[in-house]
Amino acid sequence: MTVNRDTATNGDETTPLLRTVSSKSQKKSKLVLYRALLCGFLISLSFSVTQVPLIYVFRVMTCEAYYDKHSGPPKGYVGDRCSVREIEAGTSKAVALLSASTTAFGVINLFVAGWSIKRFGVKTGLLIQVFWPAVRLAVQNIGVATGGEKGILIVQCSQIITIVGGPAGYFLALNTYITEIVNHEERTGALGRLQGTTMFGTAIAYLAGGLISDAFGIIAPFRVTLVLFLSSCLYVVFFLPWLPPSEAVANKASKGITRFFGPLKTFAPQKWVLPDGRIQTQYGALLLGAGVFLGVLATGYIPVLLQMYSTDEFGFGTTENGYLISMYCLIRGLFLTIAFPRIIKAGRKWIKSSKAISQKDPNFPDSAIPELPTDISDFADVDALDEEEPREPPKREDDRETFEFDLVYSQYSLVVDGIITGAATFINNGWQIYVLAALLPMASGTGSASKGTILQMCSPNERTDALSGITLLEMIARLSTTTVFGLVFAAFATIGKSYLVFICNAGVAILGFLVLLLSRFPPKGSHRQMEAVTEEDATEAQ
Repeated sequence: MTVNRDTATNGDETTPLLRTVSSKSQKKSKLVLYRALLCGFLISLSFSVTQVPLIYVFRVMTCEAYYDKHSGPPKGYVGDRCSVREIEAGTSKAVALLSASTTAFGVINLFVAGWSIKRFGVKTGLLIQVFWPAVRLAVQNIGVATGGEKGILIVQCSQIITIVGGPAGYFLALNTYITEIVNHEERTGALGRLQGTTMFGTAIAYLAGGLISDAFGIIAPFRVTLVLFLSSCLYVVFFLPWLPPSEAVANKASKGITRFFGPLKTFAPQKWVLPDGRIQTQYGALLLGAGVFLGVLATGYIPVLLQMYSTDEFGFGTTENGYLISMYCLIRGLFLTIAFPRIIKAGRKWIKSSKAISQKDPNFPDSAIPELPTDISDFADVDALDEEEPREPPKREDDRETFEFDLVYSQYSLVVDGIITGAATFINNGWQIYVLAALLPMASGTGSASKGTILQMCSPNERTDALSGITLLEMIARLSTTTVFGLVFAAFATIGKSYLVFICNAGVAILGFLVLLLSRFPPKGSHRQMEAVTEEDATEAQ
């Protein structure tokens, strides 16, 4: 048993030292957290500036390729010289191919990023994920400057670099970095803040990309993005502390190709040894993953759906939709950055106080009085503080403490999302779309709370794989929701009842809630059978 440093208040001359060290450690940890959040903002800004101009660039290059083979536009065309069906079809195919390749290479990038984090350390892994997109942008600058059919080919081929460094890998690396620099109880809130700050960067980038393109030309956003990526690399190098890779994780990462696909094992059923010695198979992680998939499937299409529905039903144009999505992203970012961590903290206190009250009931045999240390060896960690200062980031303890509210939030946030989304079927005025866009972010945080939950279900050496697994499920769900609900919306729009798609969204969200209700933490006091074997082997080896 080890002494909890935070509860060691009635001590001797060592007590002031303990408090000083704890205070210094907390200040350093918060400072590094703020640096990491700013890093997330800068990198998300870098990744998103070219998203809007890229579609226009493909249209221009497709138009150039068309007129390289044709002397003039066909008869009967209306609009500018690029308003030709062949050009529009070619642009659509080029954008679809780019999206498909980005998704495919992004999945591979997720595995590569996880391996590099375990092998070289999280800061080095993050730097790799930011540097190679800068290389990709340099190649894309060449492609845009070349133009025409060759330019399209160069831009398409540049996506191969996404395998080594891309948005999926960077977000995994930054999530992993944050889980290493904050205390166990602060991880879920910090992950929500990271998602919020990245949304700020994305929202600003979407607006900035179009403005830069209009003011300085079509190639300007690509040059600006290259500078942003290089600046982000320098920021990672000089402002984020280096974290040494764990020896246990590094050794696992070097055992073979099977470790490369470690994230896929995260959601496999695990055998746990209960306090009474019985062995029980736990499906909590598997059901959590299934619930996360359904949650993203229900909510991932919402930004696109809002724009399509408002355009079809209320005649919204580019300006109105721009305001709509900007407001949605801004409110969601504010909610995740400010409100979400406070909700998690308050919910945990509420559950803890509820348990404390129930334990005072005589019907509960377990005592609420903590077990006190009786052996001198139990005070080893306290004595060690007199010898050396803690490293940055501070060493965290009690990583096996379970916060049930994280799972509860994941469950009921989907209920709230389902209710708000279902209510959208009653919208009959354009201004009500803005109200819906303002309310939907209040159900955000399901993904962040799920990440915090899965981190509590795995050992410290499996955190990177756990985050990789959740991120992989989210990527697959986002790809699926675009296809599934795109077809559903088209089918309902054909019969003039496009509002019914909101009911389908709400139904999937409620289904995700029901699946998450089945997810459970392992019983208190139990441990994984694999961990028990490892500890026995280590004891025998000694």
